[in-house]
Formats: sequence, C-alpha cells, structure tokens
Amino acid sequence: MKSLGFPDPQKVIDRLGDDFVEALVDAVDGAREDYADLKAWRPEWAPSYSSRFIANFAHERIWARLIREIDGAPGIHIRDEEPVREILSGTAFVTRVKRHHPGDRISAYPTTGSLAHWSNRALTLEGLESISLAAGYYWDEETRDIGAPVLSLREEKDKPVWGITLHRDAAQPTAIQWAPVEPGLPEFDLSQIAIEDEEEGLA
Repeated sequence: MKSLGFPDPQKVIDRLGDDFVEALVDAVDGAREDYADLKAWRPEWAPSYSSRFIANFAHERIWARLIREIDGAPGIHIRDEEPVREILSGTAFVTRVKRHHPGDRISAYPTTGSLAHWSNRALTLEGLESISLAAGYYWDEETRDIGAPVLSLREEKDKPVWGITLHRDAAQPTAIQWAPVEPGLPEFDLSQIAIEDEEEGLA
C-alpha cells in the first residue's frame, strides 16, 4: 500500500488526452450556447429560473455533449446509472461533471459514497491508483452564467489541490490552453446545501 500522490495539471491533461480535453471544452461552451438558445426561445421564463434549475440544465447538456464525443473512445468507460454519472479513463481517472464555485468549491450531497469518491487521500494498492477529478464550469452567482470550462483535483471534497480553466488557443483553434485558478477564499452558501445536488454526480 502507498499514499496517492497528486500529479500536476499538465500531467493530468496529458494522460486524459487531447480528444477528451477538447470534448470537455466544447461540451461546456456548447452548453452555454444551449442555455442562451433556451432563454431566447422563452425569454419571459428566464427570470423565474432558479440557480438549481440552471445548474441541472447545464449538467444535462454538458454530459450529453461530452458523452456524444467520447463514447467508444479507447480506454473510456461511461457509467450512467442514476444517481451516479462518471467517466472512467483507463484506471487512472474517474471524472464527474460539477459546477465550481469560488475557491474551487463544488457541491455534492455528503453521503458516505460521495465523501469516499472525493477523498484522494485514501491508500490504494500499488499500481491500481485511481484519481477523482471534477470537470465542469465556473458559476457566477451574481450573473448566473455558465462560466469557463474548468478541471480540478481535490484531496477531499472541500479541499482542492488545484483548479485550472481551459480554453481554445485563438491562434491555434485545435490547441487547448490552460491557466491556474487564482487562489481565493471559498464562499459558503449554507442555504443551498439541503436542496442542491441531492443526486450524486449532478451539478
């Protein structure tokens, strides 16, 4: 047995592969366009949308777009068994789609299974390490916008090791660039804990 180490962002991106990372960026950008289309279709409905509704809509669209692009790719196994949705990349990573808040905080109902999933401190058998990743977007509570694509690795659910934003290089559209997220204090909205993310893998 040994303690699981934390690879840096570039190593994770390299192991996930260009196809996966590009599909993630496209899925988030596409979900943002889908939400804009929804608001344009029925603009009078938009003011009544709750943050939870927007988060669930974003999750559904990101998941659908991402799976459409990576399903059948070598080494990819998709688990879509409500309430758990996750993508296994070989034996290295287990990725769930998550909305990210300031401080790289994510929402997840604190079940035993959820806490175990996000604990990357657990001792694992030599050669069988699997790292849990959160992939999704940054959420702006004030504007209620689907923000930049993001990828994060955490030691525990509320203890991020690092977070990065992802975007296409304007000079080379086929190349994905990343930038570290500036450290910030997490903002805790306790009113949301009881009602958000009651299903594992959502939002």
